Amino acid sequence: MRSILGNTRKADITFHISGRICLSARISKLLSLRQGDVIDIMVAERETYIYAKHRNAVGRHEGMVYRSKKMSNHYIASSKKLCSYMLEKCKAENKVKLWCGTPENFELYGIALPIIVNSGT
Repeated sequence: MRSILGNTRKADITFHISGRICLSARISKLLSLRQGDVIDIMVAERETYIYAKHRNAVGRHEGMVYRSKKMSNHYIASSKKLCSYMLEKCKAENKVKLWCGTPENFELYGIALPIIVNSGT
């Protein structure tokens, strides 16, 4: 016998080959994201983290987050560079759906979430 659904937990973050990044409400709440913030990915030792690089940035920036629809906590960002990095790291072609772990606090970067890379689909 085998389960049809398998893992039922929905992904926290999705990287697309087009450069679109979809962030779940869980991620936006943990990182306290607001429209106009800029996200980035950092690599520390063997871990990969997502964090808010700039708050309420002025102008147009790569990785700037926007609400997916009015009054939603789901955000969308655009960064071909971040998507290419994550697709290559996960050995994926078109998109990769990943989960994030427990928030960690870094002195220089603030709150960051570890991206669980080895379980992407």
